[in-house]
Amino acid sequence: MSGKADRTETRVINQTENKISDTTGKFTIAVKNGTQVDQVSWLEGRIILSDQRLILLGDSGQLAIDFSDITGLSGQKQPNQSLAALSDYMRVELGSDVVIIVPEAYESFRERFYTATLEGETVRCKHPAVSGGVVQTASWETARLGINPNHVVVTLNDGTQATLEFEELSDTTVTKQTINGAERTVIRASHLSDETMVETHIAVPQRARVFAQSLFKQAERRSQTDIELTRTEQEVLLALHTGVRPFDIPSFVGSDVTTIEETFDQLIEYGIIDRVRMRQEVELNASGRNIAANALDD
Repeated sequence: MSGKADRTETRVINQTENKISDTTGKFTIAVKNGTQVDQVSWLEGRIILSDQRLILLGDSGQLAIDFSDITGLSGQKQPNQSLAALSDYMRVELGSDVVIIVPEAYESFRERFYTATLEGETVRCKHPAVSGGVVQTASWETARLGINPNHVVVTLNDGTQATLEFEELSDTTVTKQTINGAERTVIRASHLSDETMVETHIAVPQRARVFAQSLFKQAERRSQTDIELTRTEQEVLLALHTGVRPFDIPSFVGSDVTTIEETFDQLIEYGIIDRVRMRQEVELNASGRNIAANALDD
């Protein structure tokens, strides 16, 4: 970082950009010219977000990061042991350099960041491209992205909207497809829509590719779980998904009441069902519906 941190606000934010967030936190360079930094040196200061760039202000100077210079983006990664204790941070790749940013109120900052980089972005969309495993006849339509804390809304030119709830995402795959004679980066997002597994295909322009891929990949991780379910847990989950009443599940799966109640307790602990009443009255939440729907598709 170079320059002085006490520059006036008018020199930090220029007249062509709008300030979105101004918070405090810490930041460091973790990789320099492709080589990982052995001793991470943290700087504390301001983290300013505009609609065009990130600006890091510390006692030793400032670093301005234009969105167009960001070549990779992720969160909650551990590039070395000195960062392992951090739970909420952004890893920003700038070519062969990597900057780690730890803002206060990480979730709020993260939401504003994706809003700044993706809100109103013009894309091409097929919705639904696939429904219930069957390829649909939807054509590519011009659309705009709307970014919300828990979902993305894709609004097509005709007013049709596709809402992609983050908790309902099961998989996002990035491919290359030719659209109107030009190769485009396409995000294929699999998600539940009215209890049916569908795919929405979104072709994003180059300037938005890094941010869109990062947003959907982080959302996918939020909706997934690495839980290894036992056979009984799988049977209970699928029974709930197919509409069997909780009180009828013991006889439905051929198990005793105590075992099923213990299974309910374990699934609640996993966070994939919610308790409605004190004993035996439970229901699937979004994560559970997602897991069960994927199991049925298999």
